[in-house]
Amino acid sequence: MSPICIFVYRRPETTKLMLQSLLACPECAESDLYVFMDEARNDEEAKAVEDTRALFDDIKGFKSFHPFPARMNKGMANSVIDGVTKVLQEHEDIIVLEDDIVVSPDFLSFMNEALNTYRNREDIWSISGYTPDLKILRGCKDQKVFLVPRAQCWGWATWRDRWEKVDWEVSDFNSLSRNKAARRAFDQGGNDLYRTLEMERRERIESWAVRWAYAASKNGMLTVNPTQSKTQNIGLKSSKSHVGWHDERHNVELYGNTTTIDPDVQLDENLARAFKKHHDLGIISKIGYFMRLHNLGYDFVKRLIHRK
Repeated sequence: MSPICIFVYRRPETTKLMLQSLLACPECAESDLYVFMDEARNDEEAKAVEDTRALFDDIKGFKSFHPFPARMNKGMANSVIDGVTKVLQEHEDIIVLEDDIVVSPDFLSFMNEALNTYRNREDIWSISGYTPDLKILRGCKDQKVFLVPRAQCWGWATWRDRWEKVDWEVSDFNSLSRNKAARRAFDQGGNDLYRTLEMERRERIESWAVRWAYAASKNGMLTVNPTQSKTQNIGLKSSKSHVGWHDERHNVELYGNTTTIDPDVQLDENLARAFKKHHDLGIISKIGYFMRLHNLGYDFVKRLIHRK
């Protein structure tokens, strides 16, 4: 079984739900668990951090348990980059969860089978447990997989050799910003991608995930998705890192039915277009991105909208 890597911080409520759902996967008993626990930024956060860490005291149900409590606050991006890198120094592949992701009972089964099946496919970058509620997939009787041109982070898996391809400094960003064709290629997974990377490079947000997604695009690689989601993000309403204002479109139901892993799956253009359309920004969200990028009172306007 592939190792499981979890990142937690100061959300004991969602962390508890995530753990409960994960332990419902029978494969936990055969899986090594690595947990990276970020430190509080200030005294106000200390109690929540302590309560979150306490959830892992005397934890049982896994083959082995490896806790890594940080001594200083690293932030989510650095925590994930450093933690995944550390685990992949010892293992060939990895399954990753954050503290606000709950999973279906067959999540680990799906991830492990997909990792083994697609390990040698040079066009596949990662495995995603999350799939948005696409109209084209509703009522789909066959539990299968499909490919998308976007690496995702709400319950995911990858291999060491893919992870090692990432330039976390995005040293070619200036050339990317001048290359319309390259930006359009990146935005095939959704027109929020380049905008998000630009905000990350200008330090308006902290995101390892958009750099991960850009590396996949730059290498011309795809991500495997189940037709029905194996994960659910329960932290969107409280998230301070999410850049959009309309999170309801990301809500999904969990499905525990067995998914058929097709080793020869190819990109379906109709599904890819539907996937891109789901992630494409509307006019209000585009304005929100612009305001945040240029520091034009985004947080103030967001608070006003949320009051309504």
